[in-house]
Amino acid sequence: MVKRNRRYRRKGKFVYLLATAIVVGIAVAAAYLAQGSGAGGKTFPLSISAQNPVLGTSGTQFTIYEFGDFQCPSCDYWFKTQGQAIVQNIVDTGKAKLVWRDFIIYDSDSRLAANAAYAAGEQGKFWQFHDLLYANQGQANSGWVTQQLMVRFAQQLGLNVTEFTQSMNSGKYNSLIDSNYQAGLQVGVQGTPTFFVVSPTGQYITISGPQPESVFQQAITSLGGS
Repeated sequence: MVKRNRRYRRKGKFVYLLATAIVVGIAVAAAYLAQGSGAGGKTFPLSISAQNPVLGTSGTQFTIYEFGDFQCPSCDYWFKTQGQAIVQNIVDTGKAKLVWRDFIIYDSDSRLAANAAYAAGEQGKFWQFHDLLYANQGQANSGWVTQQLMVRFAQQLGLNVTEFTQSMNSGKYNSLIDSNYQAGLQVGVQGTPTFFVVSPTGQYITISGPQPESVFQQAITSLGGS
């Protein structure tokens, strides 16, 4: 009898722990997926400017804004584990376009990387340079972002290195990088990566952290997409 009662207690404890885990899981999911157009019917305040790199077709109704830092390890993890699936299953299929916005939280190396990516963008290779930065990311603030490495990436992509280097070192993108950071603060970005899935009517859902593709699919569906 004692052993049997213990089994019942263990079973009850297991059910309690399972229920607790489910509740915690729901709470965590809610924290990562936050409806941003609730109170007062507010719509997403940002728009796409000519300086913002966009991946996907311009006519796509849904937009995913990504706020990231090229030294951010969580951004790197998301890129390496989910980025390709997002591009293949959401961007390439026309469900949404992806817009890059800087949100620098590390040192000046992040700014150099951002300037280099924008310089590559002048020659039509922003996203390819973006991918190289994440594919070769070193430890944050370790000095891995060097001009020599940026030039090597430019050569690898077949860019005009002279034009690339002049643009990278000109500082002309610093104002864009700073304005992106301020825009991130405006919409409540507190860390990277942070994403905003925006519907054609401006309703939006915030996704915080390196979430899987399914979370983005769910956000699009919740906003009336397919």
